[in-house]
Amino acid sequence: MKKIFFILIVLTFATISCTKMLDVQPTASVSADKAIQDESGVEKAITGAYYSLHDVGNYGRNHVIVEDLAADNLVWTGTTRDYQQVADNIIASDNAIIDGIWTSNYDCINRVNNVLERIGAIDMGSDKRNLYTGDGLFLRALSHFNLLCYFGAIPIKTKPTLDLSNINQARNPVSEVYKQIIADLIQAEKILPASRSLGWASSFSATALLARVYLTQFHYTNDPAIAELAKGKADEVINHGGFILSPAYGDLFNGNTTESIFEVIFDAQNYNRLAQYFFPVSLTGRYEVSPPSAFVQSFQATDTVRFDASITFDEKNLPYGIKYKDYTSGTDRVYVFRLAEMYMIRAEAQAYTNGNIEEIRTDINTLRLRSGLVATTANTYDELKLAIEGERRHEFAFESQRWSDLVRTKRATTVVGIDEKYTLFPIPLSEMQTNNLMTQNPGY
Repeated sequence: MKKIFFILIVLTFATISCTKMLDVQPTASVSADKAIQDESGVEKAITGAYYSLHDVGNYGRNHVIVEDLAADNLVWTGTTRDYQQVADNIIASDNAIIDGIWTSNYDCINRVNNVLERIGAIDMGSDKRNLYTGDGLFLRALSHFNLLCYFGAIPIKTKPTLDLSNINQARNPVSEVYKQIIADLIQAEKILPASRSLGWASSFSATALLARVYLTQFHYTNDPAIAELAKGKADEVINHGGFILSPAYGDLFNGNTTESIFEVIFDAQNYNRLAQYFFPVSLTGRYEVSPPSAFVQSFQATDTVRFDASITFDEKNLPYGIKYKDYTSGTDRVYVFRLAEMYMIRAEAQAYTNGNIEEIRTDINTLRLRSGLVATTANTYDELKLAIEGERRHEFAFESQRWSDLVRTKRATTVVGIDEKYTLFPIPLSEMQTNNLMTQNPGY
């Protein structure tokens, strides 16, 4: 929205493994019509859109941190006051972290829209055209969905913003945003390949995002038919995607790739600083955020496998998150979707629509048994809902899921203790000042 120029990303091609994407070096800002003139320009532009996921406001840091910090898995222990506002759920509209999330997602959308606007006129084979179009539709859906979860009704952007002529746009109703996201993903499912190297979207990446979108939409509409769609998409990934649960939970953060449906790949040129923000000062980190004692103590005594892979302590016995540990190079993988979530989506969709209790328990226990825990004793729908919530909290700690989980199920008011209107973040002040048609969320 605010970034109205298309950023051309020039690739530095090198020999790479199948698990790493091309290194990218930004060299200049040029108009999109000059940048996207042939197949090579399309490839570079879509790669640049993927690399927007590395942004500080995206999976490069703040999307990952905010999801746990706004909820109850992290507390503020550093010096950045904007994080304190997120932790306290008293966020000012000029909060730079929230502004960065808004800007980064719309930047990705704008990059994609530049490609989708021009790819039809580019001479290339149908396979490549489908590939890049599918990439764009997936990334646009992911960005719109992340914005929807944080801000509610948002402007849908399907055309590139190249100058100041179209920066004023009103918010679309939530129902329309869902419709656009789902339409993009259904098309992406059809034209993306079933398997791809890590870091690139496959058709099953789109299916997994559809499962998450449908589950969230179900809680918004309370329509059981949409819950069934969520269950069906999760089924597709589980039964036909070819993904395999990592035998050991800790291996998920030590090189195992069999469970990854879509993740953001970082390398020495395109790094994140998650470890630096999680690590304590005694280990030369910033210790900007840390797991509170209530979360540390919430792990069952026998849940040592997940605990040891998620939290550790420094010499002063201060707890810190350990899923991101590459302090030097910042190359830690950041999951967007992994197979374990599909079991939880399938279980939640059934638990909230009075589905088969044995099937719900089986999905929950698939993850519990993987981590060496005994089977759940939950036996009613209310018990199963809480069991799913607890499993998700500990299974996906620090993986950018907790806040959305609580908001989706309308449990944030109880668990976090906030007024419902604050389950939406404020529209950034910069957007309010530059978009004459924008309206602010209640309470801000």
